[in-house]
Amino acid sequence: MRHPFFLLTSRRDFCKAASLGILYSVCAPSTVLHSEAAVGLDTGVGDRPPPGFIPLFDGKTWANWQHEAHLEGVWEIADGVIRLRTDEPPRIRGKDYNLSTLKKYKNFTLMLDWRLTGKPVVKPHQWLMDDGQFHTDAAGKVIMKDNLTWGDSGVYLRGMRAAQVNIWCQPCGSGEVGTKFKDTTASKEERMKTMPSARADKGPGEWNRFVITLRGDRVDVSLNGRDVIQGAQVKDIPAEGPITLQNHKDAVEFRRIFIKELGQ
Repeated sequence: MRHPFFLLTSRRDFCKAASLGILYSVCAPSTVLHSEAAVGLDTGVGDRPPPGFIPLFDGKTWANWQHEAHLEGVWEIADGVIRLRTDEPPRIRGKDYNLSTLKKYKNFTLMLDWRLTGKPVVKPHQWLMDDGQFHTDAAGKVIMKDNLTWGDSGVYLRGMRAAQVNIWCQPCGSGEVGTKFKDTTASKEERMKTMPSARADKGPGEWNRFVITLRGDRVDVSLNGRDVIQGAQVKDIPAEGPITLQNHKDAVEFRRIFIKELGQ
């Protein structure tokens, strides 16, 4: 039987569960799911893309990806997935440690599976309010609150960090478009569009699926079959750029990465 944690769909429900201590009990280290057998999913190697889509990852090689020498020991391919190692060697100043496609894209629909495989721990986090702003005190200082987390990553659209579709353990859920708390000039209505309408994430170590559509400067995101973002705006996004997987130094895996280019 699945714990009620996995049935929480709203930010309010998630925060209430956190305050009652439910999250830590259900996501203790002993419950982390790392194996394919545990999550009931296969590796997806050799899966055919849906009609109209082409694969960006063949499950075996770095074809289609900018995997340069300094990324050796950082991003690896294992068991048919792209995996970010957490024991990466010392970084070289000026090098980019995110993983990007060789090709640049304009308008597209991107489908990919991801999972965070870190051990759930409670630690202070900057929490987002429902309108996409950070909680702050009377002096304007960001308030940190304890939150259960097992990792953080994201997908940069057209290679732009401000156009990141977040993968994380914030109460609002994954899919949030990381622009609103950096752009305080945006209206509340526009900021609300960048916030997930529901928390559709699965639990620690389980596979999730994004379907992300970018047209011009507007983004739609589906997470696990549920529309969580509709019409979020990313200001000043370039006309084209790569698909970039974020290196947040947390354990994350990707697979079944398919893309369909869209017309103007």
